[in-house]
Amino acid sequence: MIDSTPLMIFKEETSRMNMQINRINRALLIGWSVFVFILCTMYGMEALRGVRSAGYVLVFCLITIIPQIINVFIFFRDPESTRLQYHIIAGFSIMYAFVLFTGLTPMVWTYILPMLSLLVLYHNPRLIAICGGVTVLLNLTAILVHYHSGVITDLFDRDVRIQVFVIVLCFTALFFAAVIYDSIYRNNLEYVNELSEQKEELHSQAEELEALNGELSLQAEKLRDNNEQMRKMTMQTIMTIANTIDAKDEYTRGHSRRVSEYAAAIAEEMGYEGDDLRDIRFTGLLHDIGKIGVPDSVLNKPGKLTKAEFQIMKDHTVTGGEILRDITIIKGLDVGARYHHERYDGKGYPEGLKGDEIPETARIIGVADAYDAMTSNRIYRRHLSRERVMEELRKGRGTQFDPAVCDVLIKLAGEDRLPVLNIDEDPIEIQQTTRILTRVIDKAEEVALEELHYDELTGTLTKDIGIRQVQREIQRNGRGTLAVFNLDHFRKVNEMEGFAVGDKYLQLLCEHIKALCDENFIIRYGPDEFVAYITDIDTEEDSEFIAEQFIGNIAEVTSIDPQYHMLSVSIGMTPVATEKDRFPVLYENACKALFVARQYGEGRYFYHRMELAEEDDVAIANSVDMENLMTVIAESESRECKGYKLVEDFDEFRKGVAYRLRESDETMYLILVTLRWTGEDTFESKNREEPMITLENAIRHSIRSSDMMSRYSNVQYAVLLSGLDEEVIRQIINRVMSEFYRVNSARGVEVHYDAADLSRPEFMERLK
Repeated sequence: MIDSTPLMIFKEETSRMNMQINRINRALLIGWSVFVFILCTMYGMEALRGVRSAGYVLVFCLITIIPQIINVFIFFRDPESTRLQYHIIAGFSIMYAFVLFTGLTPMVWTYILPMLSLLVLYHNPRLIAICGGVTVLLNLTAILVHYHSGVITDLFDRDVRIQVFVIVLCFTALFFAAVIYDSIYRNNLEYVNELSEQKEELHSQAEELEALNGELSLQAEKLRDNNEQMRKMTMQTIMTIANTIDAKDEYTRGHSRRVSEYAAAIAEEMGYEGDDLRDIRFTGLLHDIGKIGVPDSVLNKPGKLTKAEFQIMKDHTVTGGEILRDITIIKGLDVGARYHHERYDGKGYPEGLKGDEIPETARIIGVADAYDAMTSNRIYRRHLSRERVMEELRKGRGTQFDPAVCDVLIKLAGEDRLPVLNIDEDPIEIQQTTRILTRVIDKAEEVALEELHYDELTGTLTKDIGIRQVQREIQRNGRGTLAVFNLDHFRKVNEMEGFAVGDKYLQLLCEHIKALCDENFIIRYGPDEFVAYITDIDTEEDSEFIAEQFIGNIAEVTSIDPQYHMLSVSIGMTPVATEKDRFPVLYENACKALFVARQYGEGRYFYHRMELAEEDDVAIANSVDMENLMTVIAESESRECKGYKLVEDFDEFRKGVAYRLRESDETMYLILVTLRWTGEDTFESKNREEPMITLENAIRHSIRSSDMMSRYSNVQYAVLLSGLDEEVIRQIINRVMSEFYRVNSARGVEVHYDAADLSRPEFMERLK
């Protein structure tokens, strides 16, 4: 498409120039007419007085008026003619020549001056030059004619000199004035044209901006509509999921919706608004999403839950947090799911957080959740009366519930300002989608029970599935033994006997392991390594007994069947002490024991435990790193630590620990937390820093402000905890590890720890 703007500008500019020429031509003709009228009048009066003859005046009028009439005719035919100025000069020159040669006075040469003053309107130097040349030529000719006729007796007479000088001076001055004026005029014209172009451009831009603004307005309107539709779709999706979760329990229909609205009402009363209020409403809707992983038999059990069943029910908080952990579109969505059963006094689950350690969103949802539980019918009881609910809220204030949040709920409930919902009024789309999704989940649970993830060769659980399965079982039982079985020199077996024989070794090993425990708790952790969770063995004596029996059975097989002559198994074991024990920590401890067992030779076992002194019941160092750290702390401040290169600020930590040990009688625990790389590549610095930052944050969030911590090496942090017993220390360490595994995104990184009681007499002796 051709842009017509330049053509329009050219046409407008041409029109302006033509109008200006028209005005100048008209002005010059009017001026000339006035001058002709004056001359004809004067000459007519002279004829009346007898000074001039009537014939002369008639000839003068004809010579003067006829050229003017011709030029007027030309003007009316073409008012914008640029040649008219030359026609006017020609016509005037005829009249000027006539009076110049026939005039009675030598001053007729001045008749050129009025016309000269009008010619300046054209600011045309060329026109001035032509007119000046003709005028000078006519005046010089007239002077010569007058001199020859005797009218002028002296060619250099003063009047002659004045006549020539004035004419030359006037035309010369007017010529340069026309040059200057024309330059100024053209510059002004260019400036005006530029302004006009800019005006046109601005006008065009304004039109474009107006059009763009209109388009943006339409786009903004569409975006608002899309956002509104997206918001509605998001809300409907989350409501559908919430309804689906509630549908698993026939007595909790609408529970998530009510908790969401109660939490939003509480938050709004506390000053929440905008996106924060929206987020807490969404978080409330999904706070029980972890119940998707709870069997219907537990959710809908009419009687009292067993300890194992209650542990399964409690696991829904952790499961929910894991499901929502990576969703970032809604801020802190996983917080409500993970922590809404924490108690303000620290006696809740899953992590035993206390007071302000519990995120405020979880505190709000926790109160709303408890309120709905008390005001709704459940399979094990009817809803409580209003008076009983208010009494329970006041009783739980400061123990189960955040006092400030609880007070807001009591106020809203007392003033009947809590929302009242009717789930049956949900849109038909949500109801239909809920039914479909419920059937899908039920079917998926059936399929999941049928399709357990087993290793094809050995029939044991694969690594990822197995870890989760064993972790859940640990949380249910809270006791037992975790054992690592490793085939000695398995690579050598494959190389010398062949892979088919190696497979037989693996299958035989698994048969013997399955004789010790449920096959659903056996994991093929590596090519030649198996991990087994033995739930009914939880003492060192029993563990060593079955290990000796196991190794004896393997030895018997090798002595009977020659094809298994290279079969040898080493075993590392560690106790499962509580339901909060984490699999990675237990596995690391069992691997430490396996390492010790191999130091004794092939086909050996070792039982890892945190050594406890009978009189103190405290931990001691159990690794080389911890022993070195204790040595560094025990070194005299005036002596170099045997070449041990300390990281920045560690010396201050060391001195602080030594000072506290000397000045305080409290129990002091030293914890060494280590990152270890389980991947195939080395733990390079570029991969190390982000997990170390995550570990640092996990430690800072888990310890008190009075505790001390410092980086000890590129992959280690040292922590000093004072005035706490061993059980609390274990909870803190579990919290650190839970927080790290929750946040950490790097693959192949695990956390391990060692602990030592620095208050033990033998260490205090070293410190002195």
